[in-house]
Amino acid sequence: MNWHRAQAIRLTLTLTIFVTVGGLCRLRGAGDIAPASAVAVVAPTDLPVVARPPAQQPPVGLASDTHLDKAPPRATKGLDLVKAGWTYNCMECHKLFPARWHYDDRPFNEHKDIKLQHGENRFCLNCHHPTNRNAFVDYDGAEIAQADVVKLCAKCHGTIFRDWEAGVHGRQNGFWNVKMGDKTRLRCIQCHDPHSPKFQAMKPLAPLKYPARAANPPLPNKPERAAHH
Repeated sequence: MNWHRAQAIRLTLTLTIFVTVGGLCRLRGAGDIAPASAVAVVAPTDLPVVARPPAQQPPVGLASDTHLDKAPPRATKGLDLVKAGWTYNCMECHKLFPARWHYDDRPFNEHKDIKLQHGENRFCLNCHHPTNRNAFVDYDGAEIAQADVVKLCAKCHGTIFRDWEAGVHGRQNGFWNVKMGDKTRLRCIQCHDPHSPKFQAMKPLAPLKYPARAANPPLPNKPERAAHH
């Protein structure tokens, strides 16, 4: 469904609700307006289902690696906003007000779930483009596409980006020797939350317990001990 058709359906649905409620009020008379609780508005059942566009990300692993769990540690989220079943392009809202570094004088209505804990990056415009919120921003003000988000991270994390390119940071699947076959590697935001990149503490698993005939056999009159390596 294109954007113009979606906008037309939204407007039609809104007008239908207003006309229905207004007609019910007129039927009851000007001096006997029905309370809001008495007006039953039946939600239409033929609304279109608008799926969220899949976030752009490279393929993970090779088709032949059926023995590996290739799921990324973190699901990549795109820049689109999904609200009440509708998908909104960033600029549908952000074109209505200019970009600002501080919004202390008014509360956010959206993005309340975002907790910005990323070092000195305390402002949205450190990473998001001020005039095109569908892209990220480079040092010189140029746009960085969603698919090139690694370039955004490399602005500040140069040494880690170097290690990522060399294959010693992050996760790769496939062949180390590219002459033998293809390989894929995860992007930064497929492991790290860009707003709070530090990994959360994880509860360690219990140590393995070996049977008496294996390592660390129990001593006489002593319970079996767990093996630590």
